[in-house]
Amino acid sequence: MTEVQTSPGRKRSAGLSLSEVIPAVERRPPDPQPANRAPAPGDLQLVQALVNSFHNLDTRREEFDSPAGLTDWLIRRELLDPGERLTHADLTRVLDVREGLRALMYANNHEPVKQDSIERMNRALRAPGLAVQLDASARPDFRSARRDLDSALALIATIVAVAQLDGRFARLKACPGHDCGWAFYDSSRNQASGWCSMQICGQRAKARAYRRRRTGRQPKARRTS
Repeated sequence: MTEVQTSPGRKRSAGLSLSEVIPAVERRPPDPQPANRAPAPGDLQLVQALVNSFHNLDTRREEFDSPAGLTDWLIRRELLDPGERLTHADLTRVLDVREGLRALMYANNHEPVKQDSIERMNRALRAPGLAVQLDASARPDFRSARRDLDSALALIATIVAVAQLDGRFARLKACPGHDCGWAFYDSSRNQASGWCSMQICGQRAKARAYRRRRTGRQPKARRTS
């Protein structure tokens, strides 16, 4: 593969490899989590960070408010070459992937499946450029010829696919709290956690349920994205 210069004394391949992405993920400090939860482990931190890019714990700021914001997010995670320029169509595509992943995480939390979101995600993920590399003495690796958006999304999907097969992905859940949707990692032994924070979303849900019982009102439809 062709190598490109990224900083003085440091070279990087022009393509993208899962074996390169995982160390890059682990070098970044983990994002803050509600109720002092542990972040998702290893490569799943990248998936969790993508889904949680629609707000943070304090300001609910959308990180992908423009193609430039998305570009910066991907470059900081070494998923995109600095020379790449993304478009509004690229932004829409990534948002479709993000909300499809959130729909899968709602399903992990026993919430209704939003099949339309999952279908849009799968359409957004249809792109060439990723190949499996096999070796007799090393773990299989997934590589692309370029470091572009197709490759970044393919690698994220690969992380999810492998985690679904080995069971780790079932622990990534979306919080069903009103206007929440935060992706959290359920590290409990029996995978019984249902809220990003029992002290925040859990208590709010209990308070709303109590007020409904007192007034006899029917609950409003809950927002799930």
